[in-house]
Amino acid sequence: MKKVFVVLLAIGCATALFAGGQKAQSGKPQVRVGTAGMPVPYGWVNPDGTLDGYDQAVVYAVAELLPQYDFSIELTEFPSIFVGLDSGRYQIGVNNISWRQERAEKYLFPDHHYIYNDTGFVVKKGRTDIRGFEDLAGKTTVIEPDGAFPQLFVEEYNEAHPGNPIKVTWVAQDNLKTYTDIIQGNLDFHITELVSVNLREKEFNIDVDFVSLPKEEQEKLQNPKSYFVFSRTAEGQKLKAEVDAAFQKLIDSGKLKELSLKYFESDISQ
Repeated sequence: MKKVFVVLLAIGCATALFAGGQKAQSGKPQVRVGTAGMPVPYGWVNPDGTLDGYDQAVVYAVAELLPQYDFSIELTEFPSIFVGLDSGRYQIGVNNISWRQERAEKYLFPDHHYIYNDTGFVVKKGRTDIRGFEDLAGKTTVIEPDGAFPQLFVEEYNEAHPGNPIKVTWVAQDNLKTYTDIIQGNLDFHITELVSVNLREKEFNIDVDFVSLPKEEQEKLQNPKSYFVFSRTAEGQKLKAEVDAAFQKLIDSGKLKELSLKYFESDISQ
């Protein structure tokens, strides 16, 4: 198995310490992958400090098919993935990253996605007053201010509805607390992905409802497809094409589906 090095960085230190294309000791070009390593099962850090999860497993699988490079994975905050791509520290960003117009203007997205995930709202079991965007005005939720899609959606929604915005508590908190708050009526809804709801219900032995959204609303909330992202440079264009070819092999061989079943117990790869 090709060795992929994992470097656990201090939070927020994605600065321009390395130039893209720098040679490793092996003489091969280095490919540094930036990730936030969360949430489970997309990524997590084991007690022994090793990084695990679906995102990392897919990086390893791609690295196996691109032996001309030395891959390494660095753990950082989600916003710092993009800072690292801008600075040249990272050549690839990986963290369940969905396509958004403002991202596509700055970064390269490959042809192949590696995640397809329905996104919607978690509500208390039996609750029927939240079925779509039009029902969110004045409702309460909790958002981690990490720059991910729930934050971006709520900020855009509240900007468009200044008279009756979503009431947000901006804090990072445990998933169990969020789900418990919903069950107890302390929160109205939670923005998340269906696969995450299924896993949390099993993990916490709880029962909630998932509100599926119409396609046009779901795509405004978050594009269901997630990708690796690359710097918008000649180097990034070359690497994107090579990673795309590797993804096609992973899809054709069934390896991507195999990894999805391992980490999610369902095929979310396509």
